[in-house]
Amino acid sequence: MRGSLACILTLTILAGISLFAVAQQKNDSLNAHRQLETAYDIYLSSPDSAITIAQRVLTNTQQADHPYLTGYAFYILAKANWTKANYRLSMQYGFKALKIFENTNYTNAWGECLLVLARTSMDLQNLDQAQHFLRRAYALAVAKKDQALLAASYREHSMLLVNLQRYDSALITADKAIRIYHAEQDSLNESILISRKARAYFNMGNYKESMALTRTALQLDSLVGNRRAQGITYLLIAQNASVLNKYDSAIHWLKRSITINRELSNINTLVRAHTLLADVYYATGKPALAVEQLRLANQFKDSLYNAERNGHIQEMQSLYELETKDRTINLLERENELQYQQVRNQHIVAAALITVIVLLGTLIFALIRLRHTQTRANKALSDKNAAIEHQKEEIQTQAETLQNLNHLKSKLFSVISHDLRGPISNLQALLDLLVNRLLTPEEFLSLSEKLKDNLDVTQSTLENLLSWSLSQMEGIKTEHQHIDIKTLIDDACRLLEGVASTKSVTVLSNATVTRSAIADPNQVHLILRNLIHNAIKFSKRSGIVIVSAYPEGDVCRITIKDSGIGMTEEEIHMIVGSEHFTKMGTQQEKGTGLGLVLCKEFILRNGGELTITSTPGEGTAVSFSIPLEKN
Repeated sequence: MRGSLACILTLTILAGISLFAVAQQKNDSLNAHRQLETAYDIYLSSPDSAITIAQRVLTNTQQADHPYLTGYAFYILAKANWTKANYRLSMQYGFKALKIFENTNYTNAWGECLLVLARTSMDLQNLDQAQHFLRRAYALAVAKKDQALLAASYREHSMLLVNLQRYDSALITADKAIRIYHAEQDSLNESILISRKARAYFNMGNYKESMALTRTALQLDSLVGNRRAQGITYLLIAQNASVLNKYDSAIHWLKRSITINRELSNINTLVRAHTLLADVYYATGKPALAVEQLRLANQFKDSLYNAERNGHIQEMQSLYELETKDRTINLLERENELQYQQVRNQHIVAAALITVIVLLGTLIFALIRLRHTQTRANKALSDKNAAIEHQKEEIQTQAETLQNLNHLKSKLFSVISHDLRGPISNLQALLDLLVNRLLTPEEFLSLSEKLKDNLDVTQSTLENLLSWSLSQMEGIKTEHQHIDIKTLIDDACRLLEGVASTKSVTVLSNATVTRSAIADPNQVHLILRNLIHNAIKFSKRSGIVIVSAYPEGDVCRITIKDSGIGMTEEEIHMIVGSEHFTKMGTQQEKGTGLGLVLCKEFILRNGGELTITSTPGEGTAVSFSIPLEKN
């Protein structure tokens, strides 16, 4: 009887140890996956760091016999080595990853391995092999109905078509991918494809369209923080400027491209940038500078050659290290077998000690559990009730917020769609008349001046709409910096001089604050532009708008005062409150009210508050505060 009890207790202990080992293994796998995710996030910006992390994880996952994490590590090594132009290593690791994921349920990983092999083959100018991998990836995406893989296949196929000089097909394929990424709000890949379209248009000789697309791509690159794409986009802008003989602009963008690509060790783009800069210097009569740029381009070409050659050496060394590790693992396994035999002989002696420990632990556990079971149950019930009540309050608050936001969105879209339709329809009608030669040049100029004013208002509305949309999607982050209030006010007044001159309104800047403020400069600039524009809008002809700024304790008080038509108390309450408000200007200027919505939100984001004082018929003073730096 006692022997059976001891045996049962021993088995219980061993089972507990086994469960602990399984839990530990699961925790190690999660930690390895998190490290690989980190490496994937930085492989474009810090490929060396990504390689170091992936190789460290690879060593552990191979010992633990974890195929998925091993394949994932090989995939990241392929991507990171491609970034460094180590194409041989990239192909080697890509094939290793493909061997693990091929014909498994990891469809997306399988397809991504095919795509990294295709992209590396393109850079090695093996376009037939690249096309083979792309076809397999596309077929897999269609068969498995994997939209993400399908978009990635379109993305890389567009690159192949550009290399094949099939630009029309490249544009069509890029648009297919853009539609998918736009629906998924994947701005990173969308900006890459827009830049690729710009390159296709440049090669087709459509420099105007290429330049427009590069500007759009650059904005998206900045939003998502894709510095590698920024470096390539700067080069595209410089190429367009060079073709258009805008050499100063080309030099400016090339220097920015070289700075970023040097930081990221993007050697291919550095070679192209230095070569183009040499051409620009030759064209502008600076042969000495051109020769220096050609020397740098050749130097990077040599680096690229050495990288490929060293990649082969590193590949052989990596294979050797893997074989050495396998031999070490086999030796350790044999040692473990010997140790296991010794441990098994000691189990009889250890069984008695384990029995005593288990019985003592069981007794202590039973006493503690008996004492605290009721306390834990009561506390758990109380915590659960509190959590439920808290969740209920949060859900109610979120529902009210969403309802208000949806109501505001419906109002804004209704007003904006109406206001946008008029200027666009007028522009279309004016262009139709001009194309059909029903207008003389003098008539066209007289009509286009007014139409331009309407389009300026429309552009301002669209900019406000974009800022508001990004703020609602948390796409705008408030970055507090030390800012010079007087400089911001002067710049905003200067930007609106043209609008003011159409009504003979004088805009005066009167800033007396000397300390720097702590706020987001872009958001404060947008607040100033909207509030000054509103003051001009509601001013009478030949009126005066005064923008003042002065310290008020620990904050800076900025006031925009006009001598216009003023507002009622009810209108002030609507603006300061959460309601949507819009009103016609003194010359029947239309508005959407979106500017005020943005102003209130950005003032709140920067730790300030909005106040309005007004007298109907005499004018309005709109004030807001932002914190000042501490003395």
